Amino acid sequence: MPAMREKTSRSKSAVTAVVPKLSFGAITKKKEGARTVYPVLPDPNGQLAIIATRIIERTAQIEALDGALCIDKSELKTLATPFYFTQASGKVEVGGSVTVLSPAGEVLITFPNRYGRLESEAPLLPILGEQAAKFFRQSFTLEIDGDKLPAANAQDLLNELQQLFARYHAAEALTVKEGIKPVPDFHTVRHTALTPEQNLALNQLCPIVAMIKTKARPKEGA
Repeated sequence: MPAMREKTSRSKSAVTAVVPKLSFGAITKKKEGARTVYPVLPDPNGQLAIIATRIIERTAQIEALDGALCIDKSELKTLATPFYFTQASGKVEVGGSVTVLSPAGEVLITFPNRYGRLESEAPLLPILGEQAAKFFRQSFTLEIDGDKLPAANAQDLLNELQQLFARYHAAEALTVKEGIKPVPDFHTVRHTALTPEQNLALNQLCPIVAMIKTKARPKEGA
């Protein structure tokens, strides 16, 4: 029997050696989304099922309300954006929000320094012309497809990432996601350098990621 265990041990080692593994160091590993099987909580009198049913039904109601709320928020942001650019025009220091008052309370429409990314600067040129380079810059993300790296040199490619692609002819493993996005100070400079009309036109192309806050601030003197 000991001899069999030794043979099994050698067999496992041999299998392990067949599939070489690359070392990714401190790079975070992506966890697979395997479905976990959970134990079922006993419910002899059906009380838990009643509670679970309420949760499911109320969640569906909340999701329906969320959909309607998203539509209202989107409409409010659309209506508030022209006023935001008009009242901010020419100012160096601009408040980050505008407010809407109602009998039910106050709603804030916030315009933070957050923007999406354009695929090209071409749509900006009719609005900004030569100023496009002043307010926008190239933004890109590099991605490496590990399956397309040459297996014999893969570890070297990972260890010498800065110098590797031309050296190891792995160009097909590298993809580039690029775009155009505002320069860091665009969010504040735009109000003094551009007209409200220009800002509105730019917002159609590269909108501010505006947010709605519904928690009312306490009233003065309350």
